[in-house]
Amino acid sequence: MSKVVKFKTPYGDRIRKGFETTGDSLTQQSHAAAADVRNIIKQYDRTGLIANVNKGVAQYGDYSEINEYAEALNMVREANESFATIPSHIREQFNNNAGLFFEFVTNPKNKEKMIEMGLAKAPETVREEPAKSESAPPAPSEEGE
Repeated sequence: MSKVVKFKTPYGDRIRKGFETTGDSLTQQSHAAAADVRNIIKQYDRTGLIANVNKGVAQYGDYSEINEYAEALNMVREANESFATIPSHIREQFNNNAGLFFEFVTNPKNKEKMIEMGLAKAPETVREEPAKSESAPPAPSEEGE
């Protein structure tokens, strides 16, 4: 004897399952009239305006410089990896937080501290050579050149 297998289809038998709210409802009934679509349409017919649309100000601009989500994640991952290469005693000063470290190193006021930590090179001092006087005779040329 074979079993009959029933497949669920959108046209098959439906079993109704009820839902009953218990306790106080959190829905604010004071907004019921304003949210009723019939009232919204009546107001539109009278005034020609829909009052409950988003009243935000549109912002237009060139956002082509903004990175994609995947690119942003890769940038954060690379920043965390390069932060992990810094010695641990320096990372501890920033609570092992790459974001705090980034804020520190991008602030130009912290240049001296970065040099002290060994994270930046000190600017090379340029030694000025004494200027040669133009009145001095040229050096004798060597023969055979």
